[in-house]
Amino acid sequence: MEMYEKSLRAFLKPILPFLDDKSVSEIMINGPEDIWIERKGKLYKTSARFNPEGLEAAAQNMAQYVGRVIDQERPRLDARLPDGSRIHVVLPPVARKGTTISIRKFFPGKLTIGQMVEFKSMTREMARFIDACVQTHQNIVVAGGTGSGKTTLLNVVSSLIPNDERILTIEDSAELQLVQEHLVPFEGRPADKHGRGQVTIADLLHSSLRLRPDRIVIGEVRGGEAFDLMQALNTGHSGSMCTVHANSPVDTCRRLESLCLMSPVEIPMVAVRAQVASALNIVICCARFSDGSRRLTHISEVLPLNEKGEYRTQDIFVYTMTGKDAEGRVQGYHAPTGILPTFFHKLAAHGFSEMDESFFDPASYGYERPHTAAVQEFKIRFIPRLADGVEREPPRPLPPEKKERLERALQQILEERDLTPAPVVDTPAAPQDPPAPAVPPAAPAPERDAARAPRPSGEAKPEAAPARETSKVGSPPAAGSREDSKVSRPPAAGSVARQLLGLRKEAEPARGPRLLGLRPTRPENKDDEGK
Repeated sequence: MEMYEKSLRAFLKPILPFLDDKSVSEIMINGPEDIWIERKGKLYKTSARFNPEGLEAAAQNMAQYVGRVIDQERPRLDARLPDGSRIHVVLPPVARKGTTISIRKFFPGKLTIGQMVEFKSMTREMARFIDACVQTHQNIVVAGGTGSGKTTLLNVVSSLIPNDERILTIEDSAELQLVQEHLVPFEGRPADKHGRGQVTIADLLHSSLRLRPDRIVIGEVRGGEAFDLMQALNTGHSGSMCTVHANSPVDTCRRLESLCLMSPVEIPMVAVRAQVASALNIVICCARFSDGSRRLTHISEVLPLNEKGEYRTQDIFVYTMTGKDAEGRVQGYHAPTGILPTFFHKLAAHGFSEMDESFFDPASYGYERPHTAAVQEFKIRFIPRLADGVEREPPRPLPPEKKERLERALQQILEERDLTPAPVVDTPAAPQDPPAPAVPPAAPAPERDAARAPRPSGEAKPEAAPARETSKVGSPPAAGSREDSKVSRPPAAGSVARQLLGLRKEAEPARGPRLLGLRPTRPENKDDEGK
């Protein structure tokens, strides 16, 4: 493997500085002389150059490195390098500007939810609420566009799962970095050049349902396996997570609906919508902004369908963009909407006692209520309710005691979680057979005692008894003798066979002629009976 790695680095020599640069997250080769990189969320064009033959040779070497084939008949390659980097290659003439390669680098360092708060991707209140959603076993979908940070956010959210639960992860390319102990990771496998050996996400999902999972985490849902996932979420596998390409909470539901219709199972659209609406609980949307920053834009709850069969969602937290500063950086703020989630009564029971009505009140944080399309007909309770004709309300600071309690709770989410090791149960020793009871020694015979007793000096040694005549091997002892009664003659082969046959006939039920009341025929020759 080291030899292949050196060979690959030799073929990719023009872009080696970017491969070794940790600040570069993606390398985009649009052609031999058109190479771009992404650094800290922004795109930059580089001066690196390939010659056309060398670039195509590098693509062939990548395919060989991962044990795949790419040629004119199969001009596309989607694979993962051993270091975790994802690559996608397209050969000409499909790629009109020349061989096109995208390398999305894999960083072994794991991002924590506290770091996301430091990066202003979310607030502490949002992080605390996401933790509450995980602990109360809400089904969570992370949605966003390409490059918006869906997989990174799924990594962060799934790291909040308790350590004593059994987690099954399913991915096309292994990117999740969960550290829990009871983890069962699965990775799909594409078909070989003969179209055989493919293992899809749907196949792995079917297997995971038979492995007693507490949580199912799917890296990305992109096909008919969405219907199987909705079935799993509706049949007791709560607390599961996945990602999907969508831009808003309602678009997420519609996207999953269209993916469910790609399943070979024919089901009416109304039933599919009902399945999606009942399976999903929380949708977390993230986006990549023009300045390269990535932020959460929505934390919304999915509600049952309305009377018209349409999706309904209510926003719990939203991001409001206010503009840009002089350097072009996006300005805005996260705030709750004043809407209580439907599982509000479960929060205190799971240890989130600080999440009372004031926790979801934007006025408690000095913000106005964000403009959001709330669903009025679902009896949503706003906190606080505005008087008729009043559009704005003054901020109402929290009391000191409540503010201190909230501060302690929010500080907990920023601390690195110390996963409690699962208790180890010692394997019981195999049961051993009890020792056999000791057999007392037999009393010696009188003759033997007399023989063993010391003889006085001068006494003559008694004459030995005449030896018994032993019969020759194979010759039977004389009739009526003691040896005849002790030595058992070996039974003839025919008699053994008759005994076994009789035992088998007694053990087996009657068959054949016995069912008609007839007696089975026996061989005339007794010697044939033992054969």
